[in-house]
Amino acid sequence: MNLKTKDHIKNRKGMTLVISIFLFWILPLPGLSQSLNVQIDVDPEVQTTVERNLDFGQIITGLGLQSIPPGSPNMGVFRVRALRTQSVILQLDADEELLHEDPDVLDSIPIELQAAYTNFGLEDFELSTPLNSIGESVVLESPNNNPSTEWTSLYIYVFGNVDIGNVREGVYTGEVVLTVIYE
Repeated sequence: MNLKTKDHIKNRKGMTLVISIFLFWILPLPGLSQSLNVQIDVDPEVQTTVERNLDFGQIITGLGLQSIPPGSPNMGVFRVRALRTQSVILQLDADEELLHEDPDVLDSIPIELQAAYTNFGLEDFELSTPLNSIGESVVLESPNNNPSTEWTSLYIYVFGNVDIGNVREGVYTGEVVLTVIYE
């Protein structure tokens, strides 16, 4: 074997090594390669609780307009607890009249409800903002006295009036839906 043939074999071995490393990086072996697909869905937690029920109290037939004014202790109060900076849509939908539990009784009681809310984790009606009738998007904010907290609350106040005419005695019901949708 001459010197030229030895150099040619050395060059070939070197080139084979370079090509092998190149192919190893470009085309990884199936037995040695790993493919990961990681997906994490994080649903923000929104919790709604009834702090105080809306309470018109004992109502007498023919008494007329009975009101729960804004700020009254008989208002309904709901608390929405969520992560700070959580965006929620608030909407209040209510029947316009209460119907007798007996479908044969056609008497009804007109009802009108309104709502307001406070943000910043404070339950203080004096600082509330009226909730519009089509729904409202609100971003929850930290309380001023604890701006670094991760959790905060929003309070919703429900108030209004019923007009009690000369209706038959019995139980009158209607549907009030407070919708809280997180975005």
